[in-house]
Amino acid sequence: MIAGVFILIMEYSGRHRSSRGTMAGWSGIIFFGGCALVAVWQLIDSRPRLIIDEVGIFDRTLGVGVIPWAEIQGAYLRSVSGNDFICLHLRDSDRYLQRTNAVKRALAGANAALGFTPISLNLSGVAADSNDILELILKRIHESTETSLTNP
Repeated sequence: MIAGVFILIMEYSGRHRSSRGTMAGWSGIIFFGGCALVAVWQLIDSRPRLIIDEVGIFDRTLGVGVIPWAEIQGAYLRSVSGNDFICLHLRDSDRYLQRTNAVKRALAGANAALGFTPISLNLSGVAADSNDILELILKRIHESTETSLTNP
């Protein structure tokens, strides 16, 4: 954002203004200003980002709603650059991906090349141990499977 302001200052203080420079300056201000607003919102938003309960898993950042335990077949932990993710094996990932926007669907495709599943929980900023979260998820999956086998 600061670079965008700098570009505009240089454009308006010079003799030769270019529409390309002006466009670059305003684009930088708008894009990075928007990113800054999102970052501030996430800092002040006190709602829990990740909820794991008897119904299923809800990750507010995914935008897919609650994923019921019956839909989750497995999970594993994956780390990239010190950031932990829990990759979820779902019965029908496409059903949940259809609930997201085009950008998130494209990112899900790119994630597959990195060894992630289409629906993965980003644990950055979650105040709990990643291994403990994975253990809880695996326990709930197991309980859900046992329940479905005893109650056909």
